[in-house]
Amino acid sequence: MHTRVSRRSVALAAAVSLTAVVALGSAAPALASQPVDGSHRVAYCHATHSAKNPFVFIETDKTAVIRAHEKHQDDEDIIPAFWYQDRDGNLAWFPGQGDSTQIGDRTCEGGGPL
Repeated sequence: MHTRVSRRSVALAAAVSLTAVVALGSAAPALASQPVDGSHRVAYCHATHSAKNPFVFIETDKTAVIRAHEKHQDDEDIIPAFWYQDRDGNLAWFPGQGDSTQIGDRTCEGGGPL
């Protein structure tokens, strides 16, 4: 009897985990932009206003850049130009801002384009 309870517990835990993964996995694409040029993500240097570490390298969905980071930190983020799909499904161009050659080495200290 003890073995049967343990197997049921394991089966229940596995079922709950699988359900959570499926639910979260299916929700993520609804929030992400559609890949226009091969990717829905963009890498950029996020301004921190710190003298010691003025930028951090991050990657986010292109939608996050358009909706928030484009105007973030006094327009100091360094963002490369990219194509994206706007809210109406139209192809749109983000012209970028700052010196995108700083993004390439993933340290935001220079190193060429991505």
